[in-house]
Amino acid sequence: MDAAAVAIMEDEMNYMPLFVGDIILSTAEMTPAQFGGYMRLLCYSWSNNGLPNDMEACVRIAGGISATDWSIIRRRLVVLDEGTSEERLSHPRLEAERAKSESKYRARCEAAAKARQSREGSVSNSSSNPVSNVDTNVGSNPSSRLQPEPEPEPEPYSPERRDKNEIPNGISTSDSPTARRPRTYRIGWSAEKGFSGITDDDLARWAAANPGVDLARQIAAAHAYLVDNPAKQGKRNWAAFLGRWFNRRQERGGDTSSPTPARRRYWRGQFGKSMTDEEYESALRGQSRPQKAERTPDGVTRPQMKTPP
Repeated sequence: MDAAAVAIMEDEMNYMPLFVGDIILSTAEMTPAQFGGYMRLLCYSWSNNGLPNDMEACVRIAGGISATDWSIIRRRLVVLDEGTSEERLSHPRLEAERAKSESKYRARCEAAAKARQSREGSVSNSSSNPVSNVDTNVGSNPSSRLQPEPEPEPEPYSPERRDKNEIPNGISTSDSPTARRPRTYRIGWSAEKGFSGITDDDLARWAAANPGVDLARQIAAAHAYLVDNPAKQGKRNWAAFLGRWFNRRQERGGDTSSPTPARRRYWRGQFGKSMTDEEYESALRGQSRPQKAERTPDGVTRPQMKTPP
């Protein structure tokens, strides 16, 4: 099997068959934490040809489950290559499905290789026997019955086609003035050394556009952000990245302005809404308060309400 076939088989093995009905029935008594750890271990075992026969390693792979959860999951696993230095843990059905997948994809790759060899053999046989292309029912002038040979076309990137503007769209030659060349950027970044290539002109330009930003502090903050977020490290134009970083900080007030502390709000059942302490005290001051009682001629004592200012 050639390297291409092996690559195809390895790519196909990235897909693990999952029988939903069987997995639900067999894990019905598991807790959510146990089920999640169990599925993580199965996926790891499929991709890595088994699990390490070590409890601590398996607990880390499962996402930090407890010892009790591990003991329940361990009952479903078996030891592969027992008695050797390559002992592994895996599920019996997972290994059976892996063997089926490997056999199926290996057969497909071998069939593709045989078909390619058959095509190459037929092409070589036809090229070695040019008489087969000639009509055998020729008369006195066999040359008149032969098919005319097509005129050879110029190379796709020849100077003749370039002069006639016949180069296909989307294809450019290396020596063409319109050829797209890879971009190179002066400012670079690495997790070990941080940003490199920043000049005084760059700092002056950024400082003029963002007067309220501490450039040194924000460059360090951007470096820490990239180290903590590897998915964001694929950028190439780091000058534009830093420019956007400084601009966002400037729009949020910069580094020189002190942020206003947020006032905490509480639910005030008396007024039926959330209010800060200042709003609550102001509402109490504006609330109507009862004054001294007023006795009416009929003997009923009624409080006199003070109208709010």
